[in-house]
Amino acid sequence: MPTISSPATVLVTGANGYIGLWAVLELLARGYTVRGAVRSASKVDVLAALVARKQPDAIHRFTGYVVPDITAPGAFDDAVKGADGVVHTASPVSPPVDDPEVYIRPAVEGTVGILASALKTNVQRVVIVSSIASIASGTVAPPGVYTEEQWNEQAIKTVEEQGKAAPRIIKYNASKTLAERAAWAFLDKHKAEAKFDLCMINPSWVFGPLADDTLPSPSALPATPSHFYNMLFAADRPVALEDREPQCLNYVDVRDVTEMLIRALEVPEAGGERIIANTEAVKWEEWLLANQELKLLPSLETVDPTAAKEHPPHVFFANDKSKRIFGIKLRNVRDTFKDAVEDFRSRGWLKHLEA
Repeated sequence: MPTISSPATVLVTGANGYIGLWAVLELLARGYTVRGAVRSASKVDVLAALVARKQPDAIHRFTGYVVPDITAPGAFDDAVKGADGVVHTASPVSPPVDDPEVYIRPAVEGTVGILASALKTNVQRVVIVSSIASIASGTVAPPGVYTEEQWNEQAIKTVEEQGKAAPRIIKYNASKTLAERAAWAFLDKHKAEAKFDLCMINPSWVFGPLADDTLPSPSALPATPSHFYNMLFAADRPVALEDREPQCLNYVDVRDVTEMLIRALEVPEAGGERIIANTEAVKWEEWLLANQELKLLPSLETVDPTAAKEHPPHVFFANDKSKRIFGIKLRNVRDTFKDAVEDFRSRGWLKHLEA
């Protein structure tokens, strides 16, 4: 199966996003030439300046591209021309409306669009960031172990039956499921002409430090690190632990996701595979226990160590395949918590907890 290695050229879509920016910087650090696709010229300027600060010796290997609408036909044609690999992290922006098609259509068209553009080139490997949401809805699925063999049929069925009345998160989950299925169907339809193969990475909740040093305040955080901050550190965080949702969640460190994305470009066995990116299922008490053990923020809530590790019946997304194919050692709760705290502290976002 085709793979690539440094100093090949890689297009990263959503290059200024939480995962995308980590991918850009790490690829550059490993000697790759990187193209970063974002939605406007002003975002290219900000991204290029950030790369110059973070990777000054590699700025000559970075080029920004403007892709205003990732759902437009041929949106990525210019950006992908001449690239060897693609890491697709971009997701269309869906407004909070009732119509499920507002979620589903852009997700499907954006995902298929990058493959359609790659089909016209000599790209060797495309890696797409999907989600565990395309496997199961962690908040409503029956407790148990879920693997890459499963699909979130429940979300699709709920949206079909309830339409506009379906919960917003289920509409999102259905959109991720249908987008990923559309990607595999597109590749199957064009397998005779495609020079590339596909790897799908399905992360759980993604936590950890941020590569973006331009964020002015916690209110500017991307979705998952925002939830992490709001549940653990915000001044107005829920007082009762039982009010912090979800009670038990699957998580993975953003740097481990980044590592999987790069190895997915490089490892032959990753071609043609869906691969879950997940560390473990944890409760909020376990993050607070990590704080107690590391003695980072004394004013945070304290928890009983034994109770903190007692889990209710829950969903777990198996990580055996990622460990086998990528040989990766995943960061644990303490690692992720410590580095996130250091990051937030350096930005001045934890002063209210250090007084």
